[in-house]
Amino acid sequence: MMQESYSAIYADLWRRHWWWRVRHELVMSTVEQLFLGDDRPRSQRTIFDIGCAGGVSFDDLSRYGEVYGSEPDPALVDSCPQWRQCIELTAFGPDYSASRQYDLVLMLDVMEHIEDAAGALRNLRRLLKPGGHAIITVPALQSLWSVHDVINRHYCRYDKTRLQRLIEDSGFTVHDLRYFFIWPLGLMYLRKLLLGTKQRPEKSYTVTVPPGPLNRLFAGLSRTEQKLMRLGIHWPLGSSLIAVVERPRALSSDAGGNAINV
Repeated sequence: MMQESYSAIYADLWRRHWWWRVRHELVMSTVEQLFLGDDRPRSQRTIFDIGCAGGVSFDDLSRYGEVYGSEPDPALVDSCPQWRQCIELTAFGPDYSASRQYDLVLMLDVMEHIEDAAGALRNLRRLLKPGGHAIITVPALQSLWSVHDVINRHYCRYDKTRLQRLIEDSGFTVHDLRYFFIWPLGLMYLRKLLLGTKQRPEKSYTVTVPPGPLNRLFAGLSRTEQKLMRLGIHWPLGSSLIAVVERPRALSSDAGGNAINV
């Protein structure tokens, strides 16, 4: 769980801060693509959001299926009372016990909070139906480690190679894996350079929504970046990573002994 003072403002940050808004837009465009061509009624599709912060994204996700989630933080789980009955107050990790399987699982900036990330990914695989997908986002580049990671109780930041290896070793097929939020890198490294080892202590650290003009500018830069991503551009670096993965269908053999997907 994150620090209590941060939990208290998380829902407001999610609704108004450029970073949360643009990440949500990226995730929702990915969800839309994954369900494109799925002719099943919405009631027959299921979605599970790990670390769902009380269901802040459920209104949008529910357009694509029946939505459920888990959230370990009591300060966040009641953020959206209309969705409370669909949310488990529990942490996700290697020991999480699932009662069902889902077509899509979201794991958005969750894995960095889990010490045994490999175990958590193996459990994530068990959450998915064969042929089901997961969308995973994590903070990227250990060189960007800062007080923000400390206060959020992260274990690490990831690079593309490490994340891909972890995902594939857990039995997933990776369909897409890319960096995003490339444009803030210069500002983030400059901040580290200027602050050096004098970064603010945890108890004085806060995250706030930037003033309106800056918030709109940063959101606009990020949306332009995402438009370029949709044109097929893969950035060599970024402050975050997004992965779209699939639990492969089980293999069986045909009459001639050849392996086939089922």
